[in-house]
Amino acid sequence: MAQVLKDEIRQCILDSALEEFFTHGYVRTTIRDIAGRAGIPAGLIYSYYKNKEALFDEVLRPVCFDWKRVMKHGGSPDYQDYKYLSQMEENCIRTLFRHRRELIIMMDKSTKTKYEDEKERLVSEIEHHLNSHKDMLKNHDPVFVHIVANNFVDALLQIAYHYESEEWAMELLNKISKMYLQGIGF
Repeated sequence: MAQVLKDEIRQCILDSALEEFFTHGYVRTTIRDIAGRAGIPAGLIYSYYKNKEALFDEVLRPVCFDWKRVMKHGGSPDYQDYKYLSQMEENCIRTLFRHRRELIIMMDKSTKTKYEDEKERLVSEIEHHLNSHKDMLKNHDPVFVHIVANNFVDALLQIAYHYESEEWAMELLNKISKMYLQGIGF
């Protein structure tokens, strides 16, 4: 008879994996570390996940976005009351803040995984999005746009690292967006 997989054990494994990946990163975390934190035999994890990579994928699932799709739905930049994010962008960012540890793992602690270039992919999508509005920019300079996109992602991560509350994070990110976007001509 097949072993019945229990939701509580699966959640315990996920919670333990999140803590281990957040503390040590992907490379330095072992299945044995995760099992030890979860208080279960290491072999039991393999009843739930094929390997460490599959478990890592599951931990990061809440912050896996199609950045291009999110940026595409940014709409035309009609920035009223200095609100610089579309509803889809805002929803995405709120989700990232709700799962800030997963975001930090993906962007800063995913060496030797398929996510190790995710930060650069997000920078590239923001850069592409800003460049798609270059007709609205005063003195468009692609290098400056790249710097702004890179700094925006770094700001997003710094907010995640120093998180106080969702509203605080969104207000701070909006201030940063205002500063950057008004500075480049929007």
